[in-house]
Parts: sequence; structure tokens; C-alpha cells
Amino acid sequence: MTISVRALLYLVIVCSATGLLQAQVHIQQEDNRISVEINGKPFTALWKGEDANKPFLYPLCTASGKPVTRAFPMEKVTGESTDHPHQRSLWIGAEHVSGIDFWENEPSYQRPNKGTIKFRKVLAAHDGKDQGDLTILAQWLSPKGEALIDETLKLTFYAKPEQNRMFDVDLQLKARKKLVFEDDHDAILGLRLGTPFEEKSGGKVVNAEGIEGADHIRGTHSAWADWQANLEGEQVGVAIMDSPRNFRFPTPWHVRPYGMLFASPFAQHDFSPALPDGSLTLQSGNELHLRYRILIHPANVPVASVFEQFATK
Repeated sequence: MTISVRALLYLVIVCSATGLLQAQVHIQQEDNRISVEINGKPFTALWKGEDANKPFLYPLCTASGKPVTRAFPMEKVTGESTDHPHQRSLWIGAEHVSGIDFWENEPSYQRPNKGTIKFRKVLAAHDGKDQGDLTILAQWLSPKGEALIDETLKLTFYAKPEQNRMFDVDLQLKARKKLVFEDDHDAILGLRLGTPFEEKSGGKVVNAEGIEGADHIRGTHSAWADWQANLEGEQVGVAIMDSPRNFRFPTPWHVRPYGMLFASPFAQHDFSPALPDGSLTLQSGNELHLRYRILIHPANVPVASVFEQFATK
């Protein structure tokens, strides 16, 4: 069967009008960032981080378009906290890597051991109807500019279910020389949420075991942690999930009442002097592979069910 040019053109017009040819996850490369749109709405952007000494994702938004992460120091919002400028929305790093700080490394900080995580290039970017992905290469540089770690970061964004915003973080860190990720709570995936999530504002964090409250969860091991708040009348949660294939699953969590949540796989003795040192040594050429899922959801969505799906990936 042959299709005329006119009929083919008609099909293209119809499909376009009904959205069948339109990607539901769209990734746009720009000079200083890579923007992600889901179901026709801005979701987040990966900032290359020239002014931050590390790449970071900002903002993270709900399906209705409300930001869940703190704006400072990228933007100033009246009444918002201005502590810890290095806590930029969502980021990756570690404070103690063979004595070098890849966490509290803002350019304004005067620290002799400050490292830099340098964005190098986009390795891949794919739009898609149900999902899209972005893969970048970055390097962890010593204060003298020596490349110590090659970072390959793949982010996979999902368009469904439409009431959620969800993406997976696939992180590979390859050592260029022998390195030690020291036992410390400031590593490796960091999240700083906005004012409504702070406990003093009514926010509440709970883990997979049902333990509630930042002070009670800090230092405990759990497959996931979910922080919930009221955003202008909308009850939402932001969850981080740890993959069962990760080093030291279920991860220890570093949590603070002001809306801070870190997946901290190296922290053992740092949380409890009774525990052995939790440091991890990577020999030259060896890799650390970690996977996480971020879920931004209506408060009534069962996080445990989403984790069960993630755990089988």
C-alpha cells in the first residue's frame, strides 16, 4: 500500500495536533545550563556550576510547577534562610576525599583544601514520550587542578505518572589515583529543601521504617526518606531512595530540621563512635557506582510502592 504525500502530510498534522509526536520529556542545552521540561512544563535545570565549583540541579518543581528546593544562593527570596551557601538545591560531592573538600567548596570560601567538580561535556541527551535522559562527564579536580576522579552522571526523567515528578540518578566515579572517601556525613547526594519543609514551618520527614523527625532519623540506615510539607495548600512530599545495589545499602542519612537531607554512605563512626570506620578506598582505575531515585509527589502517593519498583531496576 502506498501513501500519498498529501495523506502523509495530513497524518503528521493530526499526530502533531494530538501530541503523539511531541516528546513528553524535553531536554534543552543552553550556555550555562541544561533545562528539562516534562509534560510541557519546566521541571529543573542542570547548572554547569562555574560560579559554584560544582554542577547542581535547580530548581526541582512539583507537577503543578511549585519549587520544592531552596532558592538561595541562586536567587534571593524574602524570608528564606541564607545559611550554608554551598547547599545548592540538589548536588553531588564529598567533603573529605583524601583530605580534599568537594562539598563545602563555594568560590567565596577561603579554604586551602577546596576542590572543584568541573563540568566537561554532555555525553548524551535524549527526548522521549515516556522518559528522557541526560548524561554528562565531570571531573573532580584538586586545589592544584589535578584530575582525581572522572564522574559520569546519567539522569533519567519520567513523564508518568503525571501527578508525580520522578528521576533516577546513576553516578559513576572512577578514580585516577588511589583515593579514600573518608568517614564523614557530608557526602554524597545532597538536597536542601525550601522553607515550607523546615520542621519549624510544619514540614515532616519520615523514613521507610516509619521513624519521624530529623533528629531521630539522622544516622539511621533506611532504604528511603520522604520529606512532606504544605506548599500553598498542596500537600507534597520529596523522597530520596537508595538502590539495593548501592554500597552500604540501606544508606545512613544525614538530616537536619531546616530541610536538609543527605544520603551519606560513608558515615559510620562519624554518626556513632561505637561503629567502625566507614571509609571507602578506591584504587586507581576502580569505580564507585551509585544509584538513587528522586520522587516529588502528592502526599498520598505510597512511597514504599514506588521504591519497590525502583529496587528491581
